[in-house]
Amino acid sequence: MIKGEAQKALYDALKAGNVAGGRVYDRPKQSALFPYVTIGDEQVIPDITDCGEFYDVACDVHSWSRPQDGSKAEVKALRGACAEAALTIDSVAGYIVHDVTIDGARTLRDPDGLTEHDILGVMLRLQKTP
Repeated sequence: MIKGEAQKALYDALKAGNVAGGRVYDRPKQSALFPYVTIGDEQVIPDITDCGEFYDVACDVHSWSRPQDGSKAEVKALRGACAEAALTIDSVAGYIVHDVTIDGARTLRDPDGLTEHDILGVMLRLQKTP
């Protein structure tokens, strides 16, 4: 079963793309500067066949912004940067990367009324190397 390899590859891609000025977290401190990105939930769907051990890995990437004017433009730009970075993933330790796709996004204002939030779905199709 796949462990944290997909998250590590996604984190590395976001950092390499200097997304949010490199402020990419698994769990940010309360004092984290805006804007920033967090890697959220992950779902792994195994597909074990005679042809090999495959996994579809769905990852959520969260963008967070607190713009002075309340606009969603900054968080949507972050989403675009996250998507571009994710699509550069071409290696995951111990796996062959067959495909990386963007699986939708949702932008919303958090209940605090100040924070803009975007959730980007990233899907990786991986095959365990023999």
